[in-house]
Amino acid sequence: MSATEASQPSALTGGECVVQSLLANHIERVYCVPGESYLAVIDALYDVRDKITQVTCRHESGAAIMALAEAELSQRPSVCFVTRGPGATNASIALHMARQASVPLVLGIGQVSSGFLGRESFQEMDYTSLLSSVCKSVTNIGDVSEIPQAMQDAFDLAIAGRPGPVAVVFPEDILKQATQAKPIAAKHADSAEITAQMLNAPLDMLSAAEKPLIIAGGPVWPDSASERLTALAETLRVPVLTAFRRNDAVDNFSDCYAGYLGLNQITGLDAMVGEADCILVVGPRLDEPTTAEYTLPTIHSTDPNTPWVHVYPDFSALENAPHATFRVEATPAAWLQAAGQSLASAPAEISAARESWYQDCHRQFGRSLSEPFSSKFDPKLIDLPRLMGEFNALLPDDAIITTDAGNFTLWPQRLRQYRRPGRLLAPINGAMGYGVPSGIAASLMHPERTVVSFVGDGGFMMTGMELSTAVKYGAKP
Repeated sequence: MSATEASQPSALTGGECVVQSLLANHIERVYCVPGESYLAVIDALYDVRDKITQVTCRHESGAAIMALAEAELSQRPSVCFVTRGPGATNASIALHMARQASVPLVLGIGQVSSGFLGRESFQEMDYTSLLSSVCKSVTNIGDVSEIPQAMQDAFDLAIAGRPGPVAVVFPEDILKQATQAKPIAAKHADSAEITAQMLNAPLDMLSAAEKPLIIAGGPVWPDSASERLTALAETLRVPVLTAFRRNDAVDNFSDCYAGYLGLNQITGLDAMVGEADCILVVGPRLDEPTTAEYTLPTIHSTDPNTPWVHVYPDFSALENAPHATFRVEATPAAWLQAAGQSLASAPAEISAARESWYQDCHRQFGRSLSEPFSSKFDPKLIDLPRLMGEFNALLPDDAIITTDAGNFTLWPQRLRQYRRPGRLLAPINGAMGYGVPSGIAASLMHPERTVVSFVGDGGFMMTGMELSTAVKYGAKP
């Protein structure tokens, strides 16, 4: 070998380049159902099996949901790989889940060889047309040298602004070709600086109100954000409602907690929102269940005397959202950190009227825990409130609860009380099939913790086959 040849960097196949990009972005698990269209990626994963676990699932919907749950728990993009045609369409339900829940997910899709594109080849699909409504972007790789940049862009875009799913499509032949291009780590730009105006205006509005309210919850919500939200609400004496299936955004054992909005919410919450004279929305995009089919009082009022503030990372992604009195474009975690520091230096004065409102809202939540449920179940068959009471007594605070979709979710949503690091993972888009795979992923990520999945018979039948995946990889939900 000549000196010139020795100085040249070694070439990578497209599949190796993909996997090196995963390593550069600290991916520890890839969920998949193997397919011939991306065998080069599977071969490369085998070579780094001591660094990345390839979790081979029974169905693409289960694989993609597991990746979705991992992203929710890790607060960063996770990865799923599926093959062309039916593999991608099976995974699309999880893309819709990730879209509506604003969860960062990178889906790699094998494609027919580039020479066969556009001829309706075996299992060929146009993924840009198919997935653009649920993905932040769909990138079709046209040359092996494009892979490093495309992977970096996918990880960056998945977590930027409003997080969400991103798809990258790899023709089979390109994954086998060689390239000198090297993998790149995603940049993951820091959140914008919180200015004095972004802090003072919302805090002044809350301080001036007699009946303020906070509506909180979001996908990238670290434990520190929950702690800071709880501290802020307790300091300012502001009741907190959580958005649909975001119960774990605040300490449910704190006297600031007043319940959750959405399906099966406790009686009287809409009236509570209507009575509030100032609302701070931190994190949620104000989806249909949270806003009672977009009729939530105050937020949808045109009365300028009922101000509200919306803290959200990317308002350009919320084209049809109601326009708040004051918008703060920032991540909830960054804003709450800055707000906590501001309050520490200038404590607020609390009026007797606000303290009374604060206590009344929490008492209403306390009464809801013993509301009669006679119309919701047949007590001759099983006493579900009592059953949930037993769960609460037995489960540790850091237990991870995952639920499927359906009316049965009333019980873990209303009667299980959450405190970080305990978590609730549930399908924001209401799709069935989420419960079993999400529980498996949670157990793989945190084998030391108790994981319980609440599943209806329909949802269990959709993805229950993934129990064999749990057995294979040692998950114990």
